[in-house]
Amino acid sequence: MIASKQRYYLQRLTEQVFLVRERLSVNGEAGPDDRIVRSFAFREDALKCAAGLNEKQNEPDEHDGHGI
Repeated sequence: MIASKQRYYLQRLTEQVFLVRERLSVNGEAGPDDRIVRSFAFREDALKCAAGLNEKQNEPDEHDGHGI
């Protein structure tokens, strides 16, 4: 599993299947109940998707002055 403290993260399911998942737990840990957002055949595509979702997630905080 490839995870960070971001809300959306990448999980390698098989050699050719990568999942973008949304972290749902209160403690910030990746878990089996995390929502699957989308699956990809290419790691780079999955990484771009997760990064884009995390960027969008952080935008409201920055506009409100809470992301500083």
